[in-house]
Amino acid sequence: MRSRLTFLAILLFQPTSASLAQWIPIRTVPVIAGNQSDFQPSLARGIGNLSIAFDDPLGDPFINPAKASRLEGVTLFLTPSRNSWSNEDGRSVNAGRGSSFYSGAALNSLPLGVLFNAGDYFGGATFAYQGYRSERSRGDFFGVRPALFAADDGRADRNDIGSNTFLFGLLGASLFESTLSVAGSFAWGKFGAIDGVNLLYPGARDLKQDGSAWEAKVGVVGELPDGDRLELIAGRSIWKATHDVSYLFGSPIDGPDFIVTELNKDETRQWLLHTAYVRPMSERWKIGAALSVNWKDHPKIPNYALANIPRDPGISTAYNAGFGATWTNGRSLWGFEYIFEPITSYTWAEAGEQQNIPPNLRLAPNFKTVENYFDFANHILRVGHHVQSKAEWLDCRFGAQFHFFNYTLNQHDNLARRSRKAEYDWIETTASGGVTA
Repeated sequence: MRSRLTFLAILLFQPTSASLAQWIPIRTVPVIAGNQSDFQPSLARGIGNLSIAFDDPLGDPFINPAKASRLEGVTLFLTPSRNSWSNEDGRSVNAGRGSSFYSGAALNSLPLGVLFNAGDYFGGATFAYQGYRSERSRGDFFGVRPALFAADDGRADRNDIGSNTFLFGLLGASLFESTLSVAGSFAWGKFGAIDGVNLLYPGARDLKQDGSAWEAKVGVVGELPDGDRLELIAGRSIWKATHDVSYLFGSPIDGPDFIVTELNKDETRQWLLHTAYVRPMSERWKIGAALSVNWKDHPKIPNYALANIPRDPGISTAYNAGFGATWTNGRSLWGFEYIFEPITSYTWAEAGEQQNIPPNLRLAPNFKTVENYFDFANHILRVGHHVQSKAEWLDCRFGAQFHFFNYTLNQHDNLARRSRKAEYDWIETTASGGVTA
């Protein structure tokens, strides 16, 4: 058995042109938590997030546990990371209950893990702790800057602080002389601070998050003749969280302040199916195609003030179809991918959950007072370059990702008997780089 110790450094820069109002209406939760990708070891993150025809020996086992069979010996990894964003020259976030200016946030992660391959059996485990800190300043209903208020009245600059804990494990076996690998993985997380949730409640005096999630996956990788590879993944995940939000009402001029607290629940249950096929065309060229399907059930969706659309509960279906290619000459690799993401989401409000319905209507508790139909047509372009330095122990990566978002909302108010339609589109651009020793 051969062992090695791998240290990984990933540098990421992500400017975005998306406004909050564009992505808030649909609350789709990825498998396990969004913060998880900030600390998982990955070579693909530094090469534009290539995922189809590019083999990522460190990151692939966290997506398909059966791919851990491609590792040799024992790999230990300690990959501390810092992920941050700033809004120093941006605008404040406004809603009916107040406004807040978010100057930025930072997530510091400390993961420790091991992946091993011992003959026909392989496995791995990861533990990670993550700290979160976000800075914000509050205004009142009229956008008055916090400096005009006393420092102890809840309107001055505040810090949202929290932490997350993450556990992951996988175990598998190689069969039929290693031509078939089968593995299962289980992930669990306890979350007290998910980045972006505080943006849903602008003007809030305080926000406490408490959530947990688990994910179970089964993966299969088959090595076909001529070097072709076929992989399958099936997964199930459940996400549950609560947002304890408090608002401060009143002003130092008109009267005393009072605090109003509300509790929002955020729950999503998901099924995942994924398949991919990779074929070497020559010694230098490799092509691949992938297809994913997500079914999501949203028993509870937060009724945040930023986009106050009645939408509880709901269901979503998301597809992901793409193709990619890589070219390599041994020391240098170029990769390209295109992915199409059609998504449909249907949410509604029921009469039994609302308090402002006239009693003379005599509606059934499950009568759908409002129905929302979201239709997404997203596109992803990725390009990346990987080069091995003259020193064999050092390599560098560069890449870019362009994520085009487009969606249409059709809303039907069954009480007022009227409908409305809204369309949004924007692009998010990510430039990335990485160095591995």
